[in-house]
Amino acid sequence: MTDTLFCYCCRIHHPKDQMRRFATRQGERWRCLRSIEAAGRSLGERDAYGHRQSELNRLAASELAERALMPHPYIRQA
Repeated sequence: MTDTLFCYCCRIHHPKDQMRRFATRQGERWRCLRSIEAAGRSLGERDAYGHRQSELNRLAASELAERALMPHPYIRQA
C-alpha cells in the first residue's frame, strides 16, 4: 500500500502525515494541510496560492509529456 494520498484541492499526492479528512457536501475527502491553511488567508493570498499551484501542475504535466515523447534508451529506434 502507498504512503501517499490524493488531495482533491491541489490535485496531487502528498505523504499521509500531511493530509487530513475534510468534510465536503459530497462527504469526507482527503485534503493537504497546505491547502487547508491557505483557505484561511485573505482573498489575494488565496488567489496567489491558486495561481502558484496551477503553474506547478502545468509544469508537472509538461514534464510528464516531454518524458513520454523521449525514446526509451534501451529500445532501438528504426
